[in-house]
Amino acid sequence: MSTVTLNDISWSACGSDDAFADDLMIERSRFLSILRRHISAKGIERSKLRDVLKSYLCFSPKADQLINDLISACVEMKVPGRLDAAIDILSLLGTQILRYARNFLINDIRNWNHLYPSRAYEPNDDYWYILLRAVARSKTPAGERVKFVCMCKTAQNRHILEAVLEALSDIDTEVAYAEIKTFLGHPEPFIADLASKLVSNR
Repeated sequence: MSTVTLNDISWSACGSDDAFADDLMIERSRFLSILRRHISAKGIERSKLRDVLKSYLCFSPKADQLINDLISACVEMKVPGRLDAAIDILSLLGTQILRYARNFLINDIRNWNHLYPSRAYEPNDDYWYILLRAVARSKTPAGERVKFVCMCKTAQNRHILEAVLEALSDIDTEVAYAEIKTFLGHPEPFIADLASKLVSNR
């Protein structure tokens, strides 16, 4: 008897649009329940739950919605380690998280640029912190990661710039550190100091 995998499931066989929507609602509920267990788990159990979450994100027909749910939930939980947990899980997705991040950036520009003098970085700083660092740690070409992160280097928001610098440090290439050095003379003392520390600690 052959083993059935998530790839083999026909998501179009739900019978109706309503049934399909119900199935996706159940999937999201289960996914978030597993995520909450993962945040509080330790050791082997935590690793196993991370692998389950990764499978959901890789095979669900609504993977982008689940990525958004994961980031939003980890931002809202307000418990220690939640941001790092989100970064850890999403970085496993490789090109999938890079594609999501690019599309999210495009939508941010399209939806908010007409209302703000600079990019809005909606919905909040923590969301972008997770997104930037997850891309930086993903196993995708370093040049593509640097290119994406540097699309946010002109942000006026200090917290976004902090995420940019930390992400460039995560990438850890000569090109990435050359970009970090461009912040050494930044007018915001916190950003200039962080850039200096990252360069010195390499």
